[in-house]
Amino acid sequence: MLVRRTATSAKWAGAAVALVTCTVLGAVAVQGLYAERQYRRLLADGDRALGAGNAYGAIEAFSGALAFRPDSMVAYLRRGEAYRDQRRFEEAARDWRQASRLAPDAPQPLIALGEHFDALGQYAQAAEWYGQAAARLKAEDPSLLYKLALARFKAGDSGAAIEPLKAVASRNDFSAERRYLLGLVQRDVGDLAGSIASLEGALALAPDLNAAREELADAYRAAGRPMDEMIQLQALGAREPHVNRSVAIADAEARRGQFDSALGVLSNALTASPNDSGVLLAIGRVHLARAERHPEGAEEFVRRALETIERALGGTAPRSEGLALYGRALSMSGNYSDAERILKDAVATSPVSTEAFLYLADAAERLGHDLIARDALISFDSLLGDTSSVETRSTRAARIGDLSLKAGDAVMAGEFLSRAVAGGHASPLALGLLAQARWLTGDQASARDLIGRALSASPKDAQLQRIARTIR
Repeated sequence: MLVRRTATSAKWAGAAVALVTCTVLGAVAVQGLYAERQYRRLLADGDRALGAGNAYGAIEAFSGALAFRPDSMVAYLRRGEAYRDQRRFEEAARDWRQASRLAPDAPQPLIALGEHFDALGQYAQAAEWYGQAAARLKAEDPSLLYKLALARFKAGDSGAAIEPLKAVASRNDFSAERRYLLGLVQRDVGDLAGSIASLEGALALAPDLNAAREELADAYRAAGRPMDEMIQLQALGAREPHVNRSVAIADAEARRGQFDSALGVLSNALTASPNDSGVLLAIGRVHLARAERHPEGAEEFVRRALETIERALGGTAPRSEGLALYGRALSMSGNYSDAERILKDAVATSPVSTEAFLYLADAAERLGHDLIARDALISFDSLLGDTSSVETRSTRAARIGDLSLKAGDAVMAGEFLSRAVAGGHASPLALGLLAQARWLTGDQASARDLIGRALSASPKDAQLQRIARTIR
């Protein structure tokens, strides 16, 4: 009897345990189903709030969804978007980083982070995140590749922007804007012909893309194609008939030596906008260019330039540019002392006119202020960077070296004269000056070799003979 009771009790106990287990599992299943339903409901509520512009409600809903599923990449991604809409950028970036950690292969959080840093102007970081997203997608999304290229371009890394743009081109998804960006990138890396072709392609697709037309005009000018430049400037003037376009056309006319035509364009612009200081400065530039081209009438042209630029300085045109032109006119009139004073003000005024440094170098050199002239010319060269040809930069380096020697700085003279000679400016005088610099810095063997080469090329040059006597 006792055995039967024990067996019966065991059966009932087992059944009870099974019942409890089933009940617990059922409860867990019900709870899981409830949690999943709540999660999906809150996620949908958040999406609706986000779409309606209710960022606060969206954050509440997505936070609720995360309470039910803390490992939800989507909830973190969406809540980051809501934080962004509230301009709570640090919290947005935190959520997107968490979303990326939860789903390392998902490109969406990476793209969101790229767009976040892009909007903040932190283009190098934006490019880093876009690059990671492109790697996840194996470079299959043309719009993402364009964002990557644009961020790299804005970050100053034009060379790295070419690869994603070429990948876009290979997918036959090359819009006018993307061709325009490729044109800018090619210009920056020194591919002028490629830049012109890309910009022309952009305008063929979108004739009203004025930014591309402006760049194309500049590219034609750099390529020595003034007629093509003028065609683009005139097209811009027809599309946007305001004084800035007239000034650009007049500047192009003046570069071609068409001074009467340039002044005619500016006269019409001044009639439409009396006393416009930008137009007045342009007129002054034309008069100065004419004085440089025609020395026989230079005095009268410089006088007109001074009168016009003085009027412009009372207006809203960039002050540094106005001071630079006024100083240049004073220098051309022979008043180098006042010119130097005015030009020092020009280079100290922001935003600074690049040409002011060149004009200051000219005036200071006339006064024998070699150190001032040298430093101004170095600043001018640095600001222009690689936009000048190798030949032009080499000639400028030779001048900087010569000024350094006159100022008693043989070390810097040797540095810049070496650049000049390496860049192709290996005239007998440049070699002789470099020999002098090397001699002064103790490199006697190199000095003798250089002066020998210089005298072989120009044995009767008096300055080279003086340098040779010093070295011997």
